[in-house]
Amino acid sequence: MNFLSKQCPTFSRLGLWLWNSPTFTTWGNYGVQSLRLILVTPLILTRFDESEIAAWYLFASLNFFGATLSQRLAVTFSRMFAFAMGGASNLAPIKGKRDKENDGKPNWAAFERAYGTIGSLNLGIGWLNVLVALAMGWFGLSNILSGYEAKGVIWLAFALMQASTLLGIIFQRYMIALQGMNYIALTNRWGIIFSLLSVAAGSMTLWLGGGIVALVLVMQFLAIAGVFCNRFLLKKVENGRVMRFRQYGFDREVFDWAWEPSWKGIVLHIADLGVIQIGVIIFTSIGGVTDVASYLFSVQIVRSLTAPCNAPLYSAMPFLGRLMASGEVSKLAKIYIRRSMVSQLLLSICLCLLLFGGNKILGIIGAQTSFISREYMLLLVGVYMHAWFINYTGSITTLGNNLVLVSRSVVSSVISILLLYPLTIHYSILGLVIATWGPRILILNVGYVSYASKTLNLDRSAYVFPMYLVTFLSSVFMMVFYFL
Repeated sequence: MNFLSKQCPTFSRLGLWLWNSPTFTTWGNYGVQSLRLILVTPLILTRFDESEIAAWYLFASLNFFGATLSQRLAVTFSRMFAFAMGGASNLAPIKGKRDKENDGKPNWAAFERAYGTIGSLNLGIGWLNVLVALAMGWFGLSNILSGYEAKGVIWLAFALMQASTLLGIIFQRYMIALQGMNYIALTNRWGIIFSLLSVAAGSMTLWLGGGIVALVLVMQFLAIAGVFCNRFLLKKVENGRVMRFRQYGFDREVFDWAWEPSWKGIVLHIADLGVIQIGVIIFTSIGGVTDVASYLFSVQIVRSLTAPCNAPLYSAMPFLGRLMASGEVSKLAKIYIRRSMVSQLLLSICLCLLLFGGNKILGIIGAQTSFISREYMLLLVGVYMHAWFINYTGSITTLGNNLVLVSRSVVSSVISILLLYPLTIHYSILGLVIATWGPRILILNVGYVSYASKTLNLDRSAYVFPMYLVTFLSSVFMMVFYFL
């Protein structure tokens, strides 16, 4: 490093900045994880028989219950840890201005209370998930394996998968603590390493003729190794203070602080995702095969672009939560709006390229399907950008674990569900897109803007203008370019 610094200081500084950048390392994590789809999936589809393929993809679905609960709690407690790092003794959702406590220095007493509580909660969720998965697996796998000779092999793979999932949920507190302390780049770097090892080992196992048990052993071993790597990292940061804390405990006040954002987050997640899934099911039952395939493919690709585009904003969430807890609202507003604009710009660019070049790329590679027509695609990307403008706006209150407008979100989802069948059967994809995202855009936009501008101590127009600028200009550009 010293040699590089002397020979090329600019390159050295750039490399160091990228190495410690939460956004860049988050993109690296997404990129490596996509290799699983490119390298492992084709081998699974060609080396496994139909029963093994069905079982492999069923395994993840059987853990939906535990994954939903543990992920929601992870988000909630990560923000609570961020509050504690900002000096807060009260880790309840932030619904108003907070005065700086402890000169903004970490409040380790509050941190320990939350750390022991999430340890106990994850322990309970892990074992509860095993019971639920076993019950679901008994029915799901029994049907798949009816008449299958090597049933024992599949059940062994299932047992190994559940054991590794149990360990992952129980010891998830290491990752949650690191994220709450804003060690995002550190965890991302090691996540990239273990993801690369997992993809390489999984691909090699399948290439050499390994079966489903061997694949589970190799890939889940590395997943668990990644979990305990986080334990090692937690010993190295902040002088290893957190690992000396009580690992399990139950603080009723901490639980009460976490309860509201957790149940609201689960409701919002189900309401948002449920509408899309119900719309897909309805269109699958009444649409033509070609139209259904094109729509499913288009929606999947559009949604898959969201996570990497959100990295500039979402990778900074622990730091932003710390600013909110310490009362540094002015600094918070500047960083939040700037990063939101960057995320919106990236999403707009990706969707624009998809709109005008997607089918051309599919034609070049000889794909067996295509995106929906350009007219419908223009509508899809337009409403999707506006839906995500609402998400960016609503995210500011979630920094403080204050999830608002839950009832409105549920109402918009109910209206969408009621509209899905009649609009889809009469107007096909046009009605499907409008019913899926239209009510959410119409019902939630003004409400979230009001909460966001109030949270950031900004006039509503001063908040809306920079936040909506990218989405508005991108929509206008797409429409003008389309009709030229």
